[in-house]
Amino acid sequence: MRTFILRALKANTDGNFSLDELKEAGRLDLVCRFISNCLFISNNIRRDTIVKVCFDGPSLPPRLINFFGETLKGVEPDERNIANHIKIALKKGKNLKLNENIDLKNGIVVEKKSFEALVKEAKNLIYLHKKGSDIRNFKFEKENTFVFGDYIGMPRKTEKLLERLNAKRISLGPIMLFASHCPVIIHNELDRKGPVV
Repeated sequence: MRTFILRALKANTDGNFSLDELKEAGRLDLVCRFISNCLFISNNIRRDTIVKVCFDGPSLPPRLINFFGETLKGVEPDERNIANHIKIALKKGKNLKLNENIDLKNGIVVEKKSFEALVKEAKNLIYLHKKGSDIRNFKFEKENTFVFGDYIGMPRKTEKLLERLNAKRISLGPIMLFASHCPVIIHNELDRKGPVV
């Protein structure tokens, strides 16, 4: 299983945004690209993949939206379609109490859960960092959880938390990439290595 966690520090959390103005909703356009690149391949969905996006922007943080590739249905790879599903999830999850969740029955679950609580539960944390080990020399486990910051970057105190949780750092190469580009490269490396036994 491959799990991708994105922390979106400014992304809207109440669902009150226009599908025509995703950039103004805390760079929700970038969030949607990230989700699409994690889950979609040519004419199919990666069924072995889970995407968890921590929304920390206005006005109801935190909100966590989970996309489960194994059961995902009715979601298309374009930004507008993904953003509409996010909008629906945020509206339905508006009154959630801490650690409560709502299953939308289409492979999407919305929760009120913090990024910190999420990573404390995760297994085999791998943090994408420019000073990390080269991905091509990294030994992956059978299940891996990849952690990404958004366009703002990860707050220093969050990096310290990841260090305390023994998150391994990996780099995808010498050039800094958009977070939305990284899942494609990670998937490709894991595909080429084959299943871990």
